[in-house]
Amino acid sequence: MGKPIDLAVVGGGSTAMSFLAQFVAELDRADYSGSLRVAVFEPLPDVGPGEPYAKDLATNLLNIPAGRMSAYAENRGHFLEWIKSQGPEILEKYGIRELDAGAFLPRPLFGEYLIDVWHKLCLRAKGLGIRIDRVQARVDGIGVLAEDESACLETSAGEFRAKRIVLCNGNLPTISYAELQGCKAYFNSPYPVADLVRRVGRDASVGIIGSSLSAVDAIVALKESGHAGPMLAVSRSGRLPAVRGTVASPAPIVPPTAQEIAAQVRCNDRGLTLEDLYAFLSERLAASGDSLDLVDIMGYGGDPKEALDREIQASSTLPRNWQAIAISLNEAIEHAWKLMRDAERRRFYTEWRSLWMTRRATFPMANAIRIKRYLDSGALRIHAGRSDMEIKATDKGFEIRLPDAPGGTTVHRVDCIVNATGMSTDVRLSRDPLVQSLLERGIARTDPYGGFSLDFDTGCLLDAKGGVVQNISVLGSLAVGTYFWTMSLDVNARLALDQARKIAGELSAVGLPA
Repeated sequence: MGKPIDLAVVGGGSTAMSFLAQFVAELDRADYSGSLRVAVFEPLPDVGPGEPYAKDLATNLLNIPAGRMSAYAENRGHFLEWIKSQGPEILEKYGIRELDAGAFLPRPLFGEYLIDVWHKLCLRAKGLGIRIDRVQARVDGIGVLAEDESACLETSAGEFRAKRIVLCNGNLPTISYAELQGCKAYFNSPYPVADLVRRVGRDASVGIIGSSLSAVDAIVALKESGHAGPMLAVSRSGRLPAVRGTVASPAPIVPPTAQEIAAQVRCNDRGLTLEDLYAFLSERLAASGDSLDLVDIMGYGGDPKEALDREIQASSTLPRNWQAIAISLNEAIEHAWKLMRDAERRRFYTEWRSLWMTRRATFPMANAIRIKRYLDSGALRIHAGRSDMEIKATDKGFEIRLPDAPGGTTVHRVDCIVNATGMSTDVRLSRDPLVQSLLERGIARTDPYGGFSLDFDTGCLLDAKGGVVQNISVLGSLAVGTYFWTMSLDVNARLALDQARKIAGELSAVGLPA
């Protein structure tokens, strides 16, 4: 029936580390004395970084300041404290001269921190009598055993029987441009960018699909490594992300609470509307002393180079309080999403989601200046392709067909294509064996807004009939349909803490003192 374990954590990336570190801390706080058995299933060589923070080039920058990065929801300065404890050598390794809490540090550095979090939580667990085993294998299927409601995890390392499972299995690969898979000089992901730099010829012409954060990583990695060929980035909007402001607000922005957001609902039948939320955020912006500048908030359209120039100017001269207010929503954003009725959610996805993603997912000034330099020199061009953009493989590379103003088509020929459209959260179309297993067996069902449908209060899966699967919960990107903004570490750390507290109570009840 499989090797028995109390808790299985599927995935060993940043969200899993946040959950495990806080789970062990909760048991330690409660003076736990028992013999829990925990297994962490991670096929990658290192436990901790996952793919986003894996060993790679230092040009991959965090999009959150170092002083706000942490595996612990209630200790946001933990990463900064860890860097200080390592001495100057850790920064010198990445070419950083001095530590700044507001700096956007290399992502591989955060990966080193997560590896250390893993080792330390294992030592802390051992002192409490908790055995944590790392299993270097993928989980390809899960089956629920009816007799005791435990679950069987099917892996290449054998079967395991768990009382409780937390799925932290990370981002699904993009499903866009599947027809290009297998083509020579096609890269379905820019990561690791070190591999991209190694495999793309120095003088090759490169097409980047996308203009968001992943695209910025790919462009900067290639150009800063000496790539000399022409580069064309194409996306439906042709818009770069907003540049993160560098001038702090005179007064700190206090995050809204779930109660404050709930108080904005004016009609229970309609739930929270976009108008309600807009009015609420506008009031908070006014209270911060900033004016409502819709041009700055909505973004500068037109030529990408001119738009970026204006972004850099705005982000380097005055506080962009609207950014700080949008970021502060991370403390309760899932409650706003929960209060929206389905019709309002559909309206958001249809009319506003694309703009939200472009303006909310900001990128650091250091990379903005680099992108400006490439645009100014002509080494990079950015074009909008709209929904009828086509990319085809040819005998000599690829053709990018973009609609032009007169109603015709402009053809751009490139040697390589890098798909930087980002992760997928569409479990319906995923080829991931575990995802397919959960859906085919009726243990999970799809959420119309991405990922799996979950019970909001527990994060547990909803099965095909809508029942709560009490012993399987989800954290990370595949919880997006329920919690909305699960691409940010601080949100995932909060949700992980909630689950850590619940599951620590469930599994340790026998071992805790009366």
